[in-house]
Amino acid sequence: MQYTPIPLSATLRLLAVVTASLAVGTALSGCSSGEKQGYSLPRSLCGVSVDPDLLAPFLPPGEEVSTRQATPNGGTQRCNVSVDGELALVAGRLWWEKAGSVADVAAVHAQVNKGKVITGHDFLHSGTGAVGKVGGCTDPAHPDQALFTVVQVFASGRKSPSTMQRLITDYTEQIKKGSDCT
Repeated sequence: MQYTPIPLSATLRLLAVVTASLAVGTALSGCSSGEKQGYSLPRSLCGVSVDPDLLAPFLPPGEEVSTRQATPNGGTQRCNVSVDGELALVAGRLWWEKAGSVADVAAVHAQVNKGKVITGHDFLHSGTGAVGKVGGCTDPAHPDQALFTVVQVFASGRKSPSTMQRLITDYTEQIKKGSDCT
């Protein structure tokens, strides 16, 4: 048996092309506009004020956002941000040796990766994480240490180097104004 194509009229061919184009267009628009957040963006990270617009690129779509503070040791405080029960972002502060650098702190934080050092070596950022050094902070409980801030993004496919730079700068300034800095 030999295959013989059925001849299609110009109208049917045009209809097939239009239908295929609409299907592809609908699929693509669904990918880009399907990112709806059913929650309000946080205005603070466990008591530290932040601009919600700086968090938006790093939080995935979902229905519910929650924050939980953790203190894994005497000198570290973390704010875990979850969306629908999945960890999306961690922001924290930790005391580190005074001679340490933002690159030293970044080396032990997986999501920071090899970032770009900026502003006189006080900040390091990548698209998925950042470290800041909080200048001028002292604490009698940590006399030979300096205070650092860290932001790490764990939500898949979420990165923005320029926004991360602004987020770590803002977060670090808010920590400097807070009660951890004397």
